[in-house]
Amino acid sequence: MNSSERIYYIQPVFRPPSEANSLLIQLTEGCSFKCDFCMSNLRKEFKIREIDDVKKDVDIAKRKFGNLIQKLFFLDGNAMVTPTNKLLEVTEYAMKNLPNLERIGVYAHAKDILKKTDTQLKLLSEAGLKIAYVGFETGYDQLLQEVNKNATKADYIEASKKLMKADIMLSATFINGLGGANRPDISKVHAEESADLVNKICPDDDRIWYIAFLTLMVPQGTEIYRRKLSGSFKEMNSREILQELKLFINKINFHNNKAQCIFRSNHASNYLPIKGTLDRDKEKILSVLNYGLSHEDILRPEFYRAL
Repeated sequence: MNSSERIYYIQPVFRPPSEANSLLIQLTEGCSFKCDFCMSNLRKEFKIREIDDVKKDVDIAKRKFGNLIQKLFFLDGNAMVTPTNKLLEVTEYAMKNLPNLERIGVYAHAKDILKKTDTQLKLLSEAGLKIAYVGFETGYDQLLQEVNKNATKADYIEASKKLMKADIMLSATFINGLGGANRPDISKVHAEESADLVNKICPDDDRIWYIAFLTLMVPQGTEIYRRKLSGSFKEMNSREILQELKLFINKINFHNNKAQCIFRSNHASNYLPIKGTLDRDKEKILSVLNYGLSHEDILRPEFYRAL
């Protein structure tokens, strides 16, 4: 293949599971933040690519895939950090040049969202940026500080409301087991504060939004891996993970009975695949968790778990 017809990627590529069939375009490389559990920037130096280079990749994709492209995802770890004028320019360019493109998505840190005005977010939404994937990880401020997340529960609440006001769909993730074993008090507050965060961002209407749980994996090279080697961090076992998630589900209590919060815990890192709608499916989800707790043979083995 002619190298000039290759879309540029810097490995490894990280994208949400729901973007599996999307066109991936490298807008940024790595992540401008460095959380203790994440490997997205271990082998990459953060940068925002030249906009003309990004446009060339869109052009190549148009020639190669044409009308097949319905969704596009801008890589990398927090592409929302791109200055609004540049992000708007490439969003408009992709929507104009890919005839069947329906929407564009990005990873976003809460701080990326908060730095943009309501007007800027609305312009991005109207241009075609329609979903932002935000790693909440936890609603517990102490734990957020411990893992160097550079965000607070209050940041997540404000950022979520800004996205919803701009009509950008929120897809937020939490991490089971983030506090580690041997600290049941931390696990309890992690679950309770995370549920409280979700309760507080529930909109008043019936728009669709997403909440998902991953289960902590400890990749080599991360700060949390170094803590594991030193013995200062120990991973929770499958039973502890399910109990933590059960407490989270129990604490969900939406003020709006029309809420359309799609819940997923079916990532490759999870021990037990779960899906439903919060909080109307609370009892069904709790039933699945209770079954997993009493039938541990159905849980995903450790060697099948992956990021």
